[in-house]
Amino acid sequence: MVYKNIFIIFLFYVFLNNSHCHYTPFLLDKKTIEIGNFSDNNINISGKSISFEFKKKFENFILKHTPWNFVKKGGNIHLSGDFIDYKIIKKRNPKLKFIKMTVKIYCKDNLNPEKNWEKYFDIVESFSQQDNFPLENYLITEKIINNLVSQLYNKIFNNW
Repeated sequence: MVYKNIFIIFLFYVFLNNSHCHYTPFLLDKKTIEIGNFSDNNINISGKSISFEFKKKFENFILKHTPWNFVKKGGNIHLSGDFIDYKIIKKRNPKLKFIKMTVKIYCKDNLNPEKNWEKYFDIVESFSQQDNFPLENYLITEKIINNLVSQLYNKIFNNW
């Protein structure tokens, strides 16, 4: 008898956590997020798309740190944006330079349109003088993307 009850509880748990179940969002009231188009036409990195890398990293971060689900269309939150520009900044220290990337992100809240926003995010990372093409360096690009993911996550989830 005890095993039967445990088995029923186990099946119910699996039913609720099954991502293919159509009843799960209603039972658990999970929010959904949709990542739309992110343009990186102004940022040239040979063989890479910084917007693709950003979207992939952001999806993984959200799935790991929130109960939210991703949808292709019709999410509670819709994000899109543009990687606008980047600049190399030289400081007094001749061995160190900085790269500043500007990204404009639009957030549309389909549940509460008053929470819609658009914001420019500036991400600044340092790199050594010897790095002539900092965006070609995987570690620098990774730092920029991680910084943007963190800033965007804080902006979205501080409002919820």
